[in-house]
Formats: sequence, C-alpha cells, structure tokens
Amino acid sequence: MGGSTWTAAVSGGAADAALGLVAALAGRPRAAPSCVRPDLAGGGPGPALVYHQLERYRPGEGWGALADGYLAASVRGTERLGTTAPGLHAGLAGPAFAAWCLSRAGPPESFVDETLRRAVALTDGAHGVAWRDFDVIHGLAGTGALLLCRAGESPHAERSLRAVLTAVVALCGERGGVPHWFTPAAAIRDDALRERFPHGALNWGAAHGIAGPLALMALARSAGVRVPGQDEALRRTAGRLGACRTEDARGPDWPGITALDGTPDPRRRRTASWCYGTPGVARSLWLAGTALDDASLRRTAVRAMKAVLRRSAEQCGADTSPGLCHGLAGLLQITLRFAHDTGDAEFRRAATDLTVRLSRFCEHGGNLAQDGPGFLDGAAGVLLALLAATTDNAPTWDRALLLA
Repeated sequence: MGGSTWTAAVSGGAADAALGLVAALAGRPRAAPSCVRPDLAGGGPGPALVYHQLERYRPGEGWGALADGYLAASVRGTERLGTTAPGLHAGLAGPAFAAWCLSRAGPPESFVDETLRRAVALTDGAHGVAWRDFDVIHGLAGTGALLLCRAGESPHAERSLRAVLTAVVALCGERGGVPHWFTPAAAIRDDALRERFPHGALNWGAAHGIAGPLALMALARSAGVRVPGQDEALRRTAGRLGACRTEDARGPDWPGITALDGTPDPRRRRTASWCYGTPGVARSLWLAGTALDDASLRRTAVRAMKAVLRRSAEQCGADTSPGLCHGLAGLLQITLRFAHDTGDAEFRRAATDLTVRLSRFCEHGGNLAQDGPGFLDGAAGVLLALLAATTDNAPTWDRALLLA
C-alpha cells in the first residue's frame, strides 16, 4: 500500500519527543490479557496493531509476542460474545484485519460468505439505505477494505469483494436526482438528527458517508479490481462531492451531512477530522483522482487539504481530541499520506507541526485515559500515527480508514 518506500516525515527534536511519548505510553513488553473486547474501534485489535508496529521499529524486544497475545485475546473475545456482525470497526472484520496486518492471514470463510450475502442484498435493495449498511464502520465499505487486502491471493475473497463493489456502484446510481445511498428519515437512528432532516439526509463523510465507498472503489481500481460501471460511479460520486462543497478564503470545505437539497446540518460545526471533516473527503478525492488519472481531482484534493492546514485550530476544531476518528491523530495521518504521495514540503512542515501539537496535547493530559486503548478514539490510534510520522515503517494499518 502507498506506492514508493515509506520514509519518516518528521525528524529531529519533534521526532525524539514523539518517540519518547510512544515509549512512555506503550510501557514495556508484558503478558497480554487472556480475553479482551474484539472490536477494532475500542478493543484489542488496536493494541495488537501498535505492538506489531513497535516490533517492526524495535525488533527482538518482545513486542511481537505481545501483539500476537492481544490478537489471540481479541479472537477469544469474539467467541465469548458470540460476535457475528462482519463490520470492520465493530465486528468480525476487526480481528481479521489485525491478523492480516500481523501475518497476512486471511479472514474466516464465514465472514467472506456473510459479506457476499449482504452485498447481494444491498445491490437488489430499495432506493434509500441506512448509512451503516454501506459505511466504513459497520458496512460494506469497511468489510470491502479487508477483502481488498486479499485481492489476488484468495479467489473467494476477491469474488466477495467484486460483489461489494457491485453493490457500491449500484448505490451510486440515482432516481430523480437523488442518489440511492441517501438515508430516509426512518433509517436515521439519532432522534435529533432525524427531526432536523425529516425528508432524509445525505452523509458525505469518510466514516459514515459516501466518501468511504468512493475511496474503496478508487483503491480497488488502482489494485486492478474492477466491476462494470465502477469508473462511471467514481466520476459521478466525485462530481457530487465537488458540487456540494463550499469555499472560504482558504479553499474548499465540505459539510458532514446535508438535506437532500444540499442544505447542511446547522448544528454540525466544521471539523478537521477523518470521520466527517474535509480531510477525509480530500483523501478520498485524491484516491479517485489517482485511480482515474484525473489531475483536476488531485488538485482539488490538495487545495482542500492545504486549506484545512492553513485554518486556525479554533476554526478546524481538531485540538479537542487526540484520536484518529475526529482528532489530531487522524489529521496527522492524512497529512502524512499527502506528504508521502505529493512530496510537497508544505505537507511535511504541517506533519511536523501536528506531531508537536499531538505530543504536547497528550503530555498535558489530553483524553487518552478516558478514551481508552482503542484504535479510533483511544491511545492505539495516537501511537500508530506518531509511529507513522517518525519511523520508516509503512503504516499498512491505515487501510482500516481507507486512506491507502
């Protein structure tokens, strides 16, 4: 993943401070617990990914055994809880993704079969769906991310991936100018949000919205996995994202959720985050531009990301959380991917600044203790982003965010 060889974007004192924080938070190699929560979002797979990266950075110290221990404890967690949902961040795909990162192990056949079944059902479904059916957290975009890791290695997994892509392409169609992936009010779980969008909503974000499936289609195309209508769906969805953007003095910006006519949610403030913010959308557009060899899309993505980085922290709202999902670590990781892909010095400078801000935030308390050890909001995501910034080990783990 990620093209050319990965190299650290951050060096010197900023890297030393970040690595010191990583060492302090990770502690020393020790015995893993026997059974932990199995979800990637907040459970054991996140620490397993961290300890695997530490083993790559400092081999032979015992981190690999700790990574394997957390993975085994996560698997026992699925058995204890009877987990059957296939979702990447809240289901069986989370431990399976960690297993792939650690040892290139494939997902269970039952997971592949269930994903295939859900993909076929969604392809044949009605106009309008709940976003958890297609999103990265619970839905097909997330399970597709895991299957994409196995493309070319497992015919069964690739067959299921093609079914997922076919479903996503179908969702990108429309009726009366409204895309099939719109969410009817009855399928919006949040009562307050449902009241604000009584006629349904369009979710544009990377975590729960159409930017996630866009990234999946783009990454699959770049990996040589294509289905009928995929290029048209890529262009149509990228065009929709372009049409709903706004511009300020810094550059492009995107709402997280809008009504069907494009009216944004008045209560959702701008965030510089992966989940709902412009950074996640910008990364998806970059991947689409790369897959389609569309320089205009790539330029838009770069303009949007630079606009985020040039806005003040108060405007962006990124300094309120350290995590990957909606905080500084996620903004840092996306910035690192842009720095790696473009070679632009502005992104490298921004990566250093974000690394310093994230380190200081965590040193002064942050929310790591209350947010737990998990991948999306907790310590695991923070440590993974800091290691990606300061070491030469490629962050293959960010496939779980569909960043590469």
